[in-house]
Amino acid sequence: MSTGLYMSTAQMLRHGRDVLFTLCLTSGLVFLSATQALALDRVPLQPKWKPQFQFADPILWVLLAVVAAIPLGWILYRRLAPTIGVLRLSAAMSGLFVLLSIPVLLFILAYNYWQNSATINATLNDVVAKTKRASIDDAQSLINPVAATLELLASVAAEAPETFKKEESREWLYKALTSGPQIDAVYVSLEDGYHRVVTRIDDDRRRSDPKIPATANWHSSYIDSFSGSPRRVRHRTFYDTWPHVVGSYDVGTIEDIRALAGYQAAKDARALIVEGPRPNPDTGFPVIILRVPIIKDGAFIGCASANITLDVLSRFLVSHRASPHSTTVIADPTEGTIIAYPDPKKGVRLENGRLEMAKLDTIDDGNVREAYRLQSHADRDDFLFRSREGGEEISASFTPFPGSFGKPWEVMTLTPTDDFVGPLKRTNQQMMALIAALTGLELLLIHVFSRRLARPIEGVSRDLRSVEEMTFSHAAPASSNIKEIKELQSAVSLFETSLHSFSSFVPLDVVRKLIRTGMPLTLGVEQRFLTVLFSDLQEFSSLAEQMAPSDLLAQLSIYFEAVSHAIAEESGTVDKFIGDGIMAFWGAPVYRDDHVLRGCRGAMRARRRMERLNADWSKQGRPSLHLRIGLHCADVLVGNVGSSERLSYTVMGDGVNVAARLEGVNKTFGTTICISDSVVEAVEPEIVARPIRKVQVKGRKREFMIYELLGIRASDDPELKPTDDAARLCELTREASSYFEQGEVNQAARHYKDILRAFPDDPVAKSLLTMCLAKASA
Repeated sequence: MSTGLYMSTAQMLRHGRDVLFTLCLTSGLVFLSATQALALDRVPLQPKWKPQFQFADPILWVLLAVVAAIPLGWILYRRLAPTIGVLRLSAAMSGLFVLLSIPVLLFILAYNYWQNSATINATLNDVVAKTKRASIDDAQSLINPVAATLELLASVAAEAPETFKKEESREWLYKALTSGPQIDAVYVSLEDGYHRVVTRIDDDRRRSDPKIPATANWHSSYIDSFSGSPRRVRHRTFYDTWPHVVGSYDVGTIEDIRALAGYQAAKDARALIVEGPRPNPDTGFPVIILRVPIIKDGAFIGCASANITLDVLSRFLVSHRASPHSTTVIADPTEGTIIAYPDPKKGVRLENGRLEMAKLDTIDDGNVREAYRLQSHADRDDFLFRSREGGEEISASFTPFPGSFGKPWEVMTLTPTDDFVGPLKRTNQQMMALIAALTGLELLLIHVFSRRLARPIEGVSRDLRSVEEMTFSHAAPASSNIKEIKELQSAVSLFETSLHSFSSFVPLDVVRKLIRTGMPLTLGVEQRFLTVLFSDLQEFSSLAEQMAPSDLLAQLSIYFEAVSHAIAEESGTVDKFIGDGIMAFWGAPVYRDDHVLRGCRGAMRARRRMERLNADWSKQGRPSLHLRIGLHCADVLVGNVGSSERLSYTVMGDGVNVAARLEGVNKTFGTTICISDSVVEAVEPEIVARPIRKVQVKGRKREFMIYELLGIRASDDPELKPTDDAARLCELTREASSYFEQGEVNQAARHYKDILRAFPDDPVAKSLLTMCLAKASA
């Protein structure tokens, strides 16, 4: 082959010398740029953004790259100079171009990374700040409206305290309770011991007290004033929808609300008191208790109180993250307790048989524990640390609530920096890809100008590879002025044309296998589970008599082309054309796990394309060609059959006969695609098909159910997706078919009539209704 190229050894060495020099120089520069990019990726983000490298840093990198690249290229050249001799002009120009362009690309990479660092750090701090502000605002909005409601309730109680000893006062408590979804209970407690409360009822409360009616959603109760004995009665009433009573009972109690610390605190402070959080013994979730003193004529006469659940705040923390993997926690640093956590169940724990609030140093979240520990030791509110669980870098930020809030709470926000660094790293990688692409373009230009003589041979090599892959390129190759190369090009072109023609008679995969293996064709078959398709045209014989041969051939050619392409697009093999029919199969010679689904898809594509063709032909005044398809999957014999001089790659067996019979069944029921039960069993979740009836095809003793294929489920492809009413038609047909197969023809007939009322032109319903009526009258 080298002799045919007419290239001297000296020319080849000189050519290799030039390419070697350029490759060495370019590889060194690309290595430098890759090293720089890796260094950039390792620079961490800083909270309260401060650039990791100033504007001088990218310039420094570029200067270092240029300074290192030029000596490297010179050293490589000097080392190889005794061997390769004097450089050609093309190699020198290519090397100079690389030296000038690569530093510019490195500068773009460094400067872009620097700018992105500033933007992303600013975005990180901005998002974290917004999240903390939103968390504080939400916590305040959780408490402030409830406090205002209690102030109003306390003023009403101060005007007429005896009113709350009457049943009508529960309406006021109910309205106060339903004024906010976070309120779990509202109650008024008086100095004489009288206590009235309205609460919500949920599953946790129902489990805590089996006497609570299962349908209860609301609860009201009151405890009488003290009358000399510490034991009193609590009168409980339950409602499903307020104020419809579904049950009530009385229970003895010695509870004295006045003895609670919060009650006494409100009495002493004569102002709003916020208690907690503490676990609710009924629900297990933390609650905050608000108490407003009731003052009448300057005297303290009781408290208006409310329990607020923190699950609303927990849901807010989940929905308002700083980033997809960040965690926001509200805590009380003075006591080291968790106020609100995205997962409410982690906010409490069972300690010695009783529920307690989770602690910052013991909560089931390693990152929260580590951040709290570091903040306690470093006395800093913003810092970075490495997670002990996943190893990722975490940005921690602590912000206290404003002093006007009345509680020493703070917001802790933990954000993995990768949530923000990720886009920067992807940008950096894209820049590296751009550098690699531009470098490749440079090498391509070098090859274009320095390997002009080799281009025709490369074209021949590409043609031979395309022949091996059976991907024929019809572009004319660049002609060579060298006689032997030109003759070689002509020979390859003739070979390609002949092989292309041969592949029109033999399945493409078979030809590809012959080329790759080099093994000759021999007689032989194997058993394999395949999907087989038969198609033909309705009333073709009548059309053939009526149409001119040339017109018939033209339409048949278009039909064959459309159906063959539909089969080929789904990796099917067209076996043969039988008159107006087509036989095809899936799963051989190349096996595919999804060959049954591909067969269904190929059948649907063929149907939809023929529908479009018929619409066009109708507009042109030409007769329509109505397609009928049978599809079946089974174990069949596949391989080369025939004689030693003439072979045919085909399939044989009972499964092939069944597919052919199914195609004919379409005529009986007016369907287009008839498939067997084995096809439905294989791909039922992925197709839309309706049952027709059990049949016994010629040559088989056993009956089997046949179906009409209506589309591919969950597909957006217009050629595959079912019609909008296909699902309803399937459901109606399935009910009717069930009665038909059970022999209940009257019930089946009624259901088929229902189908015809909804789908008057449905041929399957018409055919089966006729069969039902015939059986009923027999």
